[in-house]
Amino acid sequence: MTADARSTQVLIAGGGIAALELLLALRVLAGAHVAITLLTAEAKLAPRAMTVAEPFERGAAQTYDWSQITDHQHARLVIDKLVAVDTAAQIIFTHSGRRLHYDVLVLATGARRVAPFSGALTFGMRDDAAAGLRARVADVVARDGASIAFALPSPSSWPLPLYELALLTTHELRERGSQAGVRIVTPERRPLDLFGPAASDAVIPMLDALGIELTLRAQPREVLARGLRLEGGELVAADHVVTLAEIVARPIAGLPVDRAGFVPVDLHGRVDGEPAVYAAGEVTSFPLRQGGLATQQADAVAEAIAAACAGGDDPAPFRPVLRGRLMTSGAPLYVQARPSGQSLASTRALWSPPEKIAGRYLAPYLSTARPARISAEPLAERVPAVAGAPGEEHDAVTLAVALAAAEARCGNPSRALQAREAAHALDPEASGPPGERLSAGLA
Repeated sequence: MTADARSTQVLIAGGGIAALELLLALRVLAGAHVAITLLTAEAKLAPRAMTVAEPFERGAAQTYDWSQITDHQHARLVIDKLVAVDTAAQIIFTHSGRRLHYDVLVLATGARRVAPFSGALTFGMRDDAAAGLRARVADVVARDGASIAFALPSPSSWPLPLYELALLTTHELRERGSQAGVRIVTPERRPLDLFGPAASDAVIPMLDALGIELTLRAQPREVLARGLRLEGGELVAADHVVTLAEIVARPIAGLPVDRAGFVPVDLHGRVDGEPAVYAAGEVTSFPLRQGGLATQQADAVAEAIAAACAGGDDPAPFRPVLRGRLMTSGAPLYVQARPSGQSLASTRALWSPPEKIAGRYLAPYLSTARPARISAEPLAERVPAVAGAPGEEHDAVTLAVALAAAEARCGNPSRALQAREAAHALDPEASGPPGERLSAGLA
């Protein structure tokens, strides 16, 4: 495929899941109407989805060579780091001193990960987390009466990895003859609350069968020598605490950001006040950050760019569908939900191909051992949503507002206001003023 001189120059800045989905989607939707440059600081794509399996030797994260991917997709690859953007001149600046022009810029630069509280083993940050968990399991096995707690940092944290770690760790302990206490401490009102009642009803028997205890509606605050302190001062006794990394912004000079440093976008991924700039994934202000959702944001951006460059149908906005493949000691549990009401859970795959990162183009592409071509058939739902379900056009706003309310209820006012402002950026008319209804939740 060869772009001609009239092709729109699209610069994708980023080297993660959202960047790959966007590259694949643009090739399908816009073809030779776009000439694509991919700018990434990393030579390899390394999805995080399987890292929780490593301590139990149940799989490992795969890596993919960006040079091969971009060659297959007829895109130019630049290995460098984005440091600043001049939106007036439509030029980006890199760490090595390059200046790259764009007609359309898409930010998919991701975010940073930090430990939510010191003293816990944090997954999602360091390569030694698997070894750290193995060491803690060995310690718990060796000591009578020892216990381990798995703590979800906040209502906006993607919960599946924590439940996977708890289930797999407890199975390992039971296999080694230990009846050590294991507890999940979470701000959720019920297990896997984001996925609705079907997911909760499916996972509770799994937890009960292994003897995993639940502490719900509990906001973790601090790891102490005797356990985990919660909002309100209550102490959950535990010899070890395991948690997930907190996602924080990595701002880019020259671009608008919200109070937390993330880039506000609308339902098509357009950056506020910058008609030639889009964003998708963790760099955006959307408060729930996860690989599958990042691909859906990328799809919305690709449709908007393709509509502008190649014409055709009106672009579809970002309408989040929450999908998760929960690893267990046996068959995986597939869960799926929409904010407008759908809640599904099954040991049979709810989408095809049944990849852990359920991207429309990415999942079929990475489902082969040596990905080279985009599948003619994108990701397919086994149980599609009912067309025209009430409120589905506001699903993204609904989810952001719900997370704002949950953060406020848990005593996280800054997170709550950030989520509310993200909802307002997505659709000001649907969400209302950023502070509306929030003061009551903070009272």
